Amino acid sequence: MATLKAFYQRTVETKIENGFVINVKLNANHEVYQGHFPEKPVAPGAALTQMVLDEVAEKTNGRHITELRQIKFLSVIDPTQVSGLELVFEIKQRNGVEMFTCLGKTETTNYFKLNGIFG
Repeated sequence: MATLKAFYQRTVETKIENGFVINVKLNANHEVYQGHFPEKPVAPGAALTQMVLDEVAEKTNGRHITELRQIKFLSVIDPTQVSGLELVFEIKQRNGVEMFTCLGKTETTNYFKLNGIFG
């Protein structure tokens, strides 16, 4: 997605038992904030969701995601106040379905949670 180019930068990757953690740095000067919103920037939910989809596809060799479930935005991300996020991905089987969860957070705040199904 061309509009998300340079929306964020991956800074650190860590493998964990059932998944991986990716630290990202948000670009507070990205063009998306010109319309969302010029005086008080807020990271758009669609951009955050696309970031998660891009990262899970990258880390799982392009596995096809058939469904997203329970996308919850828990706190507003102002990129001038929150410059980095930790994306914690867990991959698991539930009732014969392979799925992933992603929690976007900092040390003090959970910002969003997303569940997806691999097809």
